[in-house]
Amino acid sequence: MSNKENKNSAENAQQEEKVTVAESSAEIRETTGSTVEIYDEDDSIDLHDTPKKKKKLKKRWIVLAVVALLIAFFVVRGINAAKNAIVLVDTCEATMGDIENILSISGTVESAETKTYFSDVTAPIDEINVKVGDKVTSGSMLYTYDQESIELAKKTAELNITQAKGSYNSLYSGTAAADRKYAQGMNAEQINARLDAITAEIDAINNKITEKTNRINQTIKDIQNTMQDVNQNGIGDNYEQYFENGNTGFITRTEDSSDDNKDASPENRQASLALQQTLTDVQYKLNTDEEIQAWKNQITALQEEQSHLQSAKASLVNPGTAQSSKAQYESTELTQNDTIAKLEKAEAGVKADFNGVVTAVSAVEGATVTSGTQILSMANLDDVQVSISVSKSDLPKIAIGQKVDITINGKAYNGEITQISGNATKNNNGVAIVATTIKITNPDSDIILGVEASNKIHAEKAENTMVLPYEYIQTDSEGDYVYVVENNTVVRKNVTIGIATSTDAQILEGIKSGDKVITSDVSTLTEGMVVVDSSQMNG
Repeated sequence: MSNKENKNSAENAQQEEKVTVAESSAEIRETTGSTVEIYDEDDSIDLHDTPKKKKKLKKRWIVLAVVALLIAFFVVRGINAAKNAIVLVDTCEATMGDIENILSISGTVESAETKTYFSDVTAPIDEINVKVGDKVTSGSMLYTYDQESIELAKKTAELNITQAKGSYNSLYSGTAAADRKYAQGMNAEQINARLDAITAEIDAINNKITEKTNRINQTIKDIQNTMQDVNQNGIGDNYEQYFENGNTGFITRTEDSSDDNKDASPENRQASLALQQTLTDVQYKLNTDEEIQAWKNQITALQEEQSHLQSAKASLVNPGTAQSSKAQYESTELTQNDTIAKLEKAEAGVKADFNGVVTAVSAVEGATVTSGTQILSMANLDDVQVSISVSKSDLPKIAIGQKVDITINGKAYNGEITQISGNATKNNNGVAIVATTIKITNPDSDIILGVEASNKIHAEKAENTMVLPYEYIQTDSEGDYVYVVENNTVVRKNVTIGIATSTDAQILEGIKSGDKVITSDVSTLTEGMVVVDSSQMNG
């Protein structure tokens, strides 16, 4: 190729390059609105004078600038598109409702009451009418005793009472029973003191009787002396007792003591009669004086009391001996009467106290059992419960009185929590559990003890409260919250959760009835973002 052709080819390439740069600059201005222009680093440089290497470097920078402008264009367009895009969200209206937390916990069926029957008497077993596993109704005969042995034991107990009573009564003779009444409540010292007092009283009364009797006797003596001295005119003392013809009723008055004058004069007779009457009266008084008789009666009463007290003292029993003997008698009477009562009850046999199932039989027919020997055991089928273990996390949800739906062998029963243990234990996995009892309120004969029961506990419950599906509630480091739409704007509402189930949650505070809670995906939402409720679009 000639030099001329080479020159023309270079000029054409330079011209094409200028056109390309100009077109790129115009396209950028049209697309982005940018005023950036692409130009040579030095417009005064003559391209014809630039070496090829320099031309290649300049072209590379131009391409990079074009790419950068294109990237900026697409970013700005994306931002503008995002600003102008409409974000649709789904919402639901917060409303009031009911919520209940139901816990499902399995447990074991057991009887709330078990009874072991022990023998109350010592006697041979006649018949045992049940075996382990038998269901029996209340009043059913469980076992009986040998009747002859029971009757013999009753007679022995009665004889023991009789013997104890005889031993006690032997301390007190029957003849001294009346005497003991005088000494009732008195000890030996008190009896002796009373005997001394009685003796003193008798002595004092006797002194009074003696004194008054002496006075009366002295009066009689004085009267007799007067009667002897009434004939002062001639009857000597040696003749006072001499009266002829047995005339001793009168004292005669004579002038001398001659035997010629022994007839009583009328005057002497009158005086003698008066003195005789007086003597008779005084002697009668001595025998019939009322005061003396009263004193004598008083002495008689005192002597009677004295005699009784002396007898009571002689039969008085040592207080310690009497108390011990009496206590022994009363104890024997009490225990033997109790034995007799148990024997009489045993005569009728032993019956079931409730509807139940026999869980153990320890005795055999014909064997003699002593009082206290275990015969058999029963579990009550009228009082049945389910024993469950509640975890620490579920413990705050349950309470005594909560209702329970129970299923045993496919049959439904009603239950109620009646007991929550105050002591936690650990299961085989080391987890703390609390023993809890559920009473079956409608048991029947189909229940089998020891089987597993499914239980649904109606735990926490709230009515007419704010309830939301749990999936609408979000959680972050600040706590639980929901997004609501207010004036087409996303607003965060922090909420407090109460009762929670696997699907719903009670909202105690944070939102009110009627709030529009966002139910669609909130991962791309932020507080303050402008959104449109899809329900409004549909409307």
